[in-house]
Amino acid sequence: MTRHHRPFARHASRTVAVAALCVATASLVAGCWNGSNAQTTQQASMNSGNGTQATLGPLRIENATVVVGEDGKASLIMSVFNNGDSVDNLAGATVNGLPAAIPEQAELLPGGFQSYGYGVEGNPPVDFLAVEGLDVPSSSYVPVTLSFVNAGAVEMSVLTVPPVGIYAGLLPE
Repeated sequence: MTRHHRPFARHASRTVAVAALCVATASLVAGCWNGSNAQTTQQASMNSGNGTQATLGPLRIENATVVVGEDGKASLIMSVFNNGDSVDNLAGATVNGLPAAIPEQAELLPGGFQSYGYGVEGNPPVDFLAVEGLDVPSSSYVPVTLSFVNAGAVEMSVLTVPPVGIYAGLLPE
């Protein structure tokens, strides 16, 4: 009976050794050897068609996108959330070095948010940050600078899109 257990024990230890070798080499096969600077780890921090995100002190800018028309008219659409304890105001914005018209409602109340170019809760889009004379192709990135009275300024690289699909109607009249 001892004879029958030894082949089983050899087979079991071989199986365990092969499994350990597979686990040890899984990271090499998966490409993890590229390290923390691999291109696959950098993609999540890149801008996308979902808009650019940025944080400036207590302010959080979300879904910043530039909608570009054929006639050089454009609009910067985004939402700005104020997670701070004091009121702030959007004082200025530039898109590719061109000034954007700031709507009257630029006040950011504590714990609140302001949408620019988006309709809130089914309402039509309002408060466009309009730009004139923007001559850039769709699907390119442009520098955008937002200046706030208290939080300061933030610079972002923002994707340009044509006014079609979900972006239809997001150019100011």
